[in-house]
Amino acid sequence: VLSCTHPPSRLLLSGLAGRQFEATARVPADMLGIRKVVARRIRAFSAAAKVAEAQSPAVVSGAALHNLDSQIEKIARRNHELEAKLAEMAPPAMPDSPWKDPATYAATRRNLDFALSLVPAAYYDASYQEVEREMIWQKKWFAAEHVQNFQSHGDFRVVDVGPQSFVITMDRHGELHAFHNVCRHRGAKLCTGGGNKKRLNCPYHHWSYNLKGELVGTPHFDQPHFDRSSTGLIPMRVEAYAGIVWLCADPSAGSVADQLGGSLGVPELERYPFQDLKIVGSKDYRINCDWKLLAENFMEYYHLYAVHPELAKFSTVEQHKDNQGPGNYVGFVTNPLTNSGGCMDLNQFHPTPGGQALSTPEWDAKDTAFFYHLFPNVSITVYPHSVYTLIMLPQQEPGRTNEKLTLLQHPGSRLETDTDDQYAKKVEAALGFVCNVNQEDVDICEMVGQGVQQGPYEGGVFSPTMENTVYRYQNMVIDALTGATPPLYPPVMNDYEAQMAGRSR
Repeated sequence: VLSCTHPPSRLLLSGLAGRQFEATARVPADMLGIRKVVARRIRAFSAAAKVAEAQSPAVVSGAALHNLDSQIEKIARRNHELEAKLAEMAPPAMPDSPWKDPATYAATRRNLDFALSLVPAAYYDASYQEVEREMIWQKKWFAAEHVQNFQSHGDFRVVDVGPQSFVITMDRHGELHAFHNVCRHRGAKLCTGGGNKKRLNCPYHHWSYNLKGELVGTPHFDQPHFDRSSTGLIPMRVEAYAGIVWLCADPSAGSVADQLGGSLGVPELERYPFQDLKIVGSKDYRINCDWKLLAENFMEYYHLYAVHPELAKFSTVEQHKDNQGPGNYVGFVTNPLTNSGGCMDLNQFHPTPGGQALSTPEWDAKDTAFFYHLFPNVSITVYPHSVYTLIMLPQQEPGRTNEKLTLLQHPGSRLETDTDDQYAKKVEAALGFVCNVNQEDVDICEMVGQGVQQGPYEGGVFSPTMENTVYRYQNMVIDALTGATPPLYPPVMNDYEAQMAGRSR
């Protein structure tokens, strides 16, 4: 009570060594006086009560009892008033972790021209990762899978996020369900990978659950008092949005659309026919860097010429422009795309049927690439003739990520003149192209993952025109970590302190 300072780790992790964070050096003298008054009154109350107990009812008159009751009531009321005043004078409670403390991120909250990027330890520190699991992965919706992987009764997929594991199922009515991937009996992990099954059977004692998570089989377990109906799998919330299956552990959270863009979500993505696309290729990566570095790399194009020489022929830096609406996501475009004699040229396939849903008065979807990163962990690239996504999920070890690249295309994008063999080769070439681009990103992000661990590095500045997207995203991450609930980000957000601080939804 008499003094309060942050632990030394706060100074190290914030990159603000030498600055002292002291909420209150000493409790004010009048606060101590209040405590003494409260103590005296409590002692008086106790003494009066003991006297009353020692006297027989015949000795204590009615007037005396009434007077004692009045004194007790006055003492209790005054005690309540004094405690309330004491609470007002007390220093504010400190966050239980420096990673939840807004002061840790003060440099990133500044105006974009003067801000520094996220505290480097946020990309590798184990104590940070624990807070991230609590504040992002246990409280926010996150992207888990594609709806295309759930087409039939019994389809299931396992999704691992750090040490947590979840299983998503589709029942006979086509409804999605999601659960913590653990048997309610002795805690065995139920499933791995994915496939199709009508029951989720525990490999340990063969307890069995249906696709709705209900416990339906307990062999050799005859207990008359046991209630199967209350021992089903532990549920997760599940929604489909923009062709992605999303999960959330927080029952009080709003919808995915609420998280991204309020009641409107991201309108153009809600109109796009993701549900009609087919998965034509995918690739899994195990990457030696934090998932946020991959997300940030996707949303900035400053690195394009240095890292992606082939992509830069098709999608040049000069052709990148902001395409950002209000909300907690990042959006930009490349317009117009440049045919370069490559496998992604616009004449290789028909435009996606229904793809014009993304067109605006400024951008025609027939010659524009649309890029979105939906908070927290999915990047979506919509070319005129195909879509590819990157879903990134943290591994259990800090600074390690599992990423899945998925290429999707509408059957109507195939040219009528293509034979099966010609079309297959085109799709294979397109998959090879995006995988090559992604491998270039993986390689550079792994180098960044090593670089941010160098002691003297305290964060870097942003390019106001090519990395404003990263500034926007990092402030969303900080909001989640600190529990801030600002209004939806406006289309142009370049000064968090001026535009968002102190406001809430």
